[in-house]
Amino acid sequence: MIQIPFNKPYLPEKALRFIEDAVCKGSIAGDGYYSRLCQQWFEQRLQGSQVLLTTSCTDALELSALLCNIEKGDEIIVSPFTFTSSINAFLLFGAKPRFVDIRAD
Repeated sequence: MIQIPFNKPYLPEKALRFIEDAVCKGSIAGDGYYSRLCQQWFEQRLQGSQVLLTTSCTDALELSALLCNIEKGDEIIVSPFTFTSSINAFLLFGAKPRFVDIRAD
């Protein structure tokens, strides 16, 4: 029987070399060399779209609230079946969540 190891990270052959290179370049997070390469890769494939990487989905939601000019009292429609961080990103700007299910019953 083939066993799949639990919680063992997958490291492609070149991964450790790239990690070491990023550390040597002095930038392992944020707007570093490899982040820019990744952004360029997406921008080429999305043809003309501007790409901004974030460190988490929560950061991306907070950025989207900022870009949508969410202000105090704005109402956002949210599924009741969600993570709290999905709502918190908008609560930070004073929005009021409106929980709406897909079915009335």
